[in-house]
Amino acid sequence: MGHVSANVDFSESPAQRVFRDSVREFCKRYVEPVWIDIDERGLIESELIWRMAENGVYALTISEAFGGQGGTFTEAAIAGEELAYHAPALSLAVLFIIQSSWPYTVQLYGSEEAKLEVLPEVAKGRAAIGIASTEAHGGSDVSDVRLQASRDGSSWILRGEKSMVSLPRIIETLPWGGGWFTVARTGDPRMRHNTITDFLVLMKSRGVRDQTITYKPWTEIGRKGLDTSVITFENTRVDDVFRIGEVNGGFRIAMEGFNLARSMIGAITVGCAKWLLDSGRDWIRHREVFGRPIASYQSISFRFADLAKELEAARLLCYKAAWVADRYYVHKDGSVDLGDVALYGAMAKLKCASLAVEIGQEVMKWFGGAAYFKETPVLRAWLGALSYVLGAEGTENMMRLIIARRLIGRDYV
Repeated sequence: MGHVSANVDFSESPAQRVFRDSVREFCKRYVEPVWIDIDERGLIESELIWRMAENGVYALTISEAFGGQGGTFTEAAIAGEELAYHAPALSLAVLFIIQSSWPYTVQLYGSEEAKLEVLPEVAKGRAAIGIASTEAHGGSDVSDVRLQASRDGSSWILRGEKSMVSLPRIIETLPWGGGWFTVARTGDPRMRHNTITDFLVLMKSRGVRDQTITYKPWTEIGRKGLDTSVITFENTRVDDVFRIGEVNGGFRIAMEGFNLARSMIGAITVGCAKWLLDSGRDWIRHREVFGRPIASYQSISFRFADLAKELEAARLLCYKAAWVADRYYVHKDGSVDLGDVALYGAMAKLKCASLAVEIGQEVMKWFGGAAYFKETPVLRAWLGALSYVLGAEGTENMMRLIIARRLIGRDYV
């Protein structure tokens, strides 16, 4: 065999190390002291969101042309991992990835008027953009949405309901406001994905609330700082400038937004898992049974070793997903396509989220009965990770479907 050279470097660049250090310092100062309070009270205060924006840890991927950082998806993964490690209930980290994916999708496909009006406010931390896609009857089947959008001159009228919509309470508390990347039906429902159109629907803008949009919050078992609601649109008027992409061309764009979010979900669930495993390591070092630290028993220490090995593998996969997204969106690398972004995003979400849940379950067993009380915060982190196993941003079987179709072929799966 001839000599084969491989240009592989697993280290972060000097700029990335500086960025990670700056995010870590921000988290230690502003996030770590309040994360349990956020989870207990069920709200991320607007002042903290503003501080995130001021320190470049909010809407990271928005272009500098709109007042954003113009950050890469690898940088977003770094920031997301640190936010999740220092606030492992995941509310802040999930808010971060929502603001790093859906505003970016608006930036890619929205009108210049919509981008100029909304994106600078998001970049300042004065507004937020959530996602309104899921409906009660369809779950992950976005091609079966029934929210109706009817043309009315230079605007559209929306009628219907979305069942799991992110951020209405946060949007209402922010000074400017915000709204949702909203997936609607604009044609014959029998044509499924061919009659889907996306809109940026503002619940509140410039501090003014649209009273045709009402919401009813869900009571979530975890990740409580990030609210989710049922949203009803009652003849809600949306100007055509807030249409995202072409009429009836919205399905592909919505899928692209989900793929971008998934490219970062791996990183935040890795951050959560690392916090859980570090908490477990501290516990097994100091907790004694029969006069010995429980880490001295191989049933504990070998299980820790296996989980540490799996976590390192998952972390590599989550950064591969971010790297692929950067190759496509930032570097315009023709050897990478949207299918690759979807593939590695799905792999990272499937692997990292389930591992975080597995680590959380094991660590709670190490804590024993102490884990069953709210005063021991490992349960909060486990519940945060569980949201992504149960279906947030797509169920586990949807991730398997994406992977199988890409690697085996849509003709066979």
